Amino acid sequence: MKWGDTEIDYLIKNYSTTIPISGLTSKLQKTRRAILHKAARLGLSRIHAPINKPKDPLYRQKIDRLYYLKNKNKIYARKMERRKRIKENMIKIFGGRCNNCDYNKSIAALDFHHKNNDKEHNIADLIKNSSEQSVFKEANKCIILCANCHRETHSQGP
Repeated sequence: MKWGDTEIDYLIKNYSTTIPISGLTSKLQKTRRAILHKAARLGLSRIHAPINKPKDPLYRQKIDRLYYLKNKNKIYARKMERRKRIKENMIKIFGGRCNNCDYNKSIAALDFHHKNNDKEHNIADLIKNSSEQSVFKEANKCIILCANCHRETHSQGP
């Protein structure tokens, strides 16, 4: 449909006001798309509505907390699976068995023992809180011992 001069004048006068586009569509008997297109071709701009920003600065934290409370079992299961996967990968890389007695029945019974006194981080803490690369970097300084051999090694001294 063609735009008449009166319609163009009305659009020029009222497009930049706070009248909603739906009000313009009913008055001009044009589609929303036609009005936006004509306004763009005429170089008109609208006053932007304020962003619907929440007034509470802790809004995001509350939403995250609600999500956690609703899904904590899934989150916990994912976290435990990640820790188990990282430990399994590290143990596979370093031989998969105790260096003293060749124990390999349970991954849970295998520990990382620092060979020298160059320990920067605890491997268990790194598995919980860090990337797999940082765990690997620290694990390179270690040997794998079963829990029994590890306790015996520490009771004898470094």
